[in-house]
Amino acid sequence: MRLYLRLMKTLTSKVGVADEKDLILRTLHDYLQGRPVKDIERLRRAFHPDAYIRTIIDGQLVRWALPQYLDLVAQATIQECQPELLSYTWDGDTGSAHVQLTFATFRFIDRFNLIKLDGQWLIVDKVSYRQEL
Repeated sequence: MRLYLRLMKTLTSKVGVADEKDLILRTLHDYLQGRPVKDIERLRRAFHPDAYIRTIIDGQLVRWALPQYLDLVAQATIQECQPELLSYTWDGDTGSAHVQLTFATFRFIDRFNLIKLDGQWLIVDKVSYRQEL
């Protein structure tokens, strides 16, 4: 009986795993496809409204709330970009992801913290690094 329950739990988990992957990837793709073309609504859909974005500029920690960050993206110049999902993982209702956006002369390397609320995965925290190429 114990083996049967363990097997049932494993089979159920595998179905849930595929669903979770799809939901997480939907959020990450909203970011990866929305950011290069400045699709602000698609970006907004990927983030929790209370999300913060952090980076280092001139040796100082800089932090933007989501509305400020979206305003900055809206003002950016559209450039050719290669978006890439490097990795992601989750446990229960929390997860993380590592992505990069490679432009002609620089690359953004981003790490996200994600949460699942009301059946949707959202980015709640973004830490970004700009690497000159």
